Amino acid sequence: MTSEKVRPGSWSYGLAVLVLVLGCAIASVTFVLATRGLPDAVADARDLSRLTQVVVPGTADLTLSQTGAYAVYHEYQGVMDGVAYARSQAPPQLDCALATKDTGRQVPLVPDYVENNQYTKGLGRGRGIRAGVLIMSTTVDRPGEYTFSCRYPEGREQPKIVLAVGQNIVWEEMRILAKAAVPVLGSLALVGASGAVAAAVAIVIAVKRHRAQNQ
Repeated sequence: MTSEKVRPGSWSYGLAVLVLVLGCAIASVTFVLATRGLPDAVADARDLSRLTQVVVPGTADLTLSQTGAYAVYHEYQGVMDGVAYARSQAPPQLDCALATKDTGRQVPLVPDYVENNQYTKGLGRGRGIRAGVLIMSTTVDRPGEYTFSCRYPEGREQPKIVLAVGQNIVWEEMRILAKAAVPVLGSLALVGASGAVAAAVAIVIAVKRHRAQNQ
């Protein structure tokens, strides 16, 4: 009694196509879900209304509603309370402090002047621009009410300058992009994997058809 190998039909290649199509479909859905809110999230991180402007020398109460990286920016150009201001980008020497309002616990402020870490936004209707540069960084581990204060080391009261305190814009953008990167890279990997599996299935089918034909 002889055995005859069954030759897979040409329709069998449809299995390889199905694997590829399903992999690409799942990857596409994953990619869309991961990136559909990305532009809004990045725009929200760049929203300067999230920064609290403080005139210094002086003191201000701040509500820091989230944990994470925060920044102090020197706003060297802009408008506050209807008054336009402009000065050089380089910040003056300041002694600043950040403390919890309830317990007075000090939160370290690290000098971190980065000339290229800045923001610029047009104010519209001929009002000029709002521009700031990073001068200090800190990390908040507990949301709540804080007191922020700054003074000149020698105790003088002039000139008055504007600082802006809020979440670190660059770190927020990096966090948002990193969060989206995982599923995006996963979807790309899925496309590659489904392509490899589809190719393997097609090769197996081709080999079986060839062997069956030579029987």
